[in-house]
Amino acid sequence: MSKFLTAERLKASVEALSDTQAKGALLDFLVVKRTIAIKGAASVAMATGEPAFVQAACELASVHNTARPAPTAVKEYFVPFTVNTDKGGFRKGKWFSNGTGSTIGGTSWANVISLSSDSPRQASLAEGYDAHLADLMLKEATRATSKPALGELAVWTYRHADIEPILGSEPSPLQRGKLLQERLIADLGLTNNEIDVLFDKPELALEDSDLSTSAADPANYLTGLAVLVTTTAAPAGVDCSLDLVAALAAKPFVILSGTSGTGKSRSSLRLAEALQSHYAGSINGQIFQLVPIGPDWTSPKKLLGYRTPFGPTRKRADGSETNESYEITETLRIILRACHKDSTKVPHFLIFDEMNLSHVERYFAPFLSLMEASNILDDGESAPIVDRQALGVISEILDIEDKGSPEAESARLLVERDQPLTLPPNLFYVGTVNVDETTYMFSPKVLDRAHVLEVHAMKPSQYVAGGASGPCIDLAPANELLRGAIDDREVRTANNADPTAIIDLLASKHGVNHGELQAAKALTLNALDGCFHLLSPTGFEFGFRVVKEVYEYLHVWIKAQLGMGLTPADAMKTWNDGLDRAIFQKVLPKIHGNRSVLGDSLKALAAFLDGGDGSSDPAAKYTLGVNAVFQIAPGQALPVLPRTFKISSAKLDSMHSRLVTRNYTSFIK
Repeated sequence: MSKFLTAERLKASVEALSDTQAKGALLDFLVVKRTIAIKGAASVAMATGEPAFVQAACELASVHNTARPAPTAVKEYFVPFTVNTDKGGFRKGKWFSNGTGSTIGGTSWANVISLSSDSPRQASLAEGYDAHLADLMLKEATRATSKPALGELAVWTYRHADIEPILGSEPSPLQRGKLLQERLIADLGLTNNEIDVLFDKPELALEDSDLSTSAADPANYLTGLAVLVTTTAAPAGVDCSLDLVAALAAKPFVILSGTSGTGKSRSSLRLAEALQSHYAGSINGQIFQLVPIGPDWTSPKKLLGYRTPFGPTRKRADGSETNESYEITETLRIILRACHKDSTKVPHFLIFDEMNLSHVERYFAPFLSLMEASNILDDGESAPIVDRQALGVISEILDIEDKGSPEAESARLLVERDQPLTLPPNLFYVGTVNVDETTYMFSPKVLDRAHVLEVHAMKPSQYVAGGASGPCIDLAPANELLRGAIDDREVRTANNADPTAIIDLLASKHGVNHGELQAAKALTLNALDGCFHLLSPTGFEFGFRVVKEVYEYLHVWIKAQLGMGLTPADAMKTWNDGLDRAIFQKVLPKIHGNRSVLGDSLKALAAFLDGGDGSSDPAAKYTLGVNAVFQIAPGQALPVLPRTFKISSAKLDSMHSRLVTRNYTSFIK
């Protein structure tokens, strides 16, 4: 009699696999292993023309037990390790043709998979690959997660199969589980070392209630199936800026504003240098670059370099001579180092000093566009910072300079794998800003794509005593927070149609009380709605990106508190501090204008953040024009004490004072 796993047992397996350290890369590795096992060869083509690959992809990922590459919008494939990402585990039909085969061509896979130059390319396991499995396929460990259980993977793998030939008439639940795991190990060709590195091995029990005489309907164990897709520890003892680390972990682009000499560059360099020291034994080359911006920068050439036909004569690998060359900048070298196969988990930094000495929109345009595109597109290669042709020239030049340098190795590997250079998820950007008669104001496009922090001058006695200008975080949790952000960007955890969804991970992954979290989410939405209501008449309403990034920041903020040793309950007591910073960094920076544009809107907004409404004193209410009145209704006031949002309220007060005395104000002085 046929034996199939029930929908209830399969649903439990999906839930168990999703709540682990595993990344989607683990499934790609298993597809490679299964393809090799089916083919019975050391190297195989990971392409739709290879029957062994088709079978492997179908067994491990297909929703409907068949390989169907179209229609591409339908949820045809499922990766159980990525249920908590923006895709909810599902992959579009096109995953079949550009999923595993494309993924393993990335530089981060070079230590695990070797690719030939054939067409189609043949994939094989690289020498010493098993030493690199954990870094590539497992996230940083947290209290709430563990490695996936081998038995649960077996349940998932045989979800479509009649397992009677495997189990026979065995009546013992534990023996059934053992037989299923043994078959999985054989079918995938898993080695003992692979199992030890990637999986936990608790006993698997298959009860009679876990078995059925017919295959389960995927719609009964894969939530949302019918919907179409539309859319290492650092050393302690080194203090870093908590605000800077949290902002970078939430968004890789941070702008630091403040008076000249207040330590804007110092705080960024302190973090980068501390991490450089920590990773010194495991990487080759510098992980950060200070880039002084010139007043004559009118294009991206100063950052990314450019091709030129007038270089010195050189010989190519084929013996031909050419004068084609490329002006390689230090910025480009850092990007290449960040892409190096041994450095993909290491934070790298570009620190732009006096970023607004030139028009940022001109020289920084590719970064502004591609930082966003790389978080949206399924295919990262569609958002290159340097195309394949230019990269080929760069690789030739770097090989001549120093073939063993990390940037040369990275460029060479990208060329070998026919990939362009894209912005890697482990690259972070910090820009410092001074405002005087020699500088340019940022446009809303720039401010909208960054977290904006303000660095205040300290008293001379604080400087002498070596005091910090704000809250600090030790390097150990700072490093963990940034590495976690890299993991999240690799799988684009935050790209969800519901911007609040990422907050729910604090309950499911980090032990935060669900009720407390819902109350905090309601307060946050109330605060954002009130800010929007009071700012939209002045033309400074904000869009989806700001809302989404406020929630992303709060997710990181609570994780930072947990990383510094607070209990979940105590961490949630700091929620309003995080929300205060998020409003300051994401809602207020674009506000600027004269009295006729702003009226008393800033004063009203400060009153609202202090818990006021249209009838309070001071009132969250203002008049614009002749008789247009805008206010917060009594039922919409925030249930907070005055100065709960002290950073944002103080900033609004100072901006309003400048508006009254000078008839003009802006966030960045």
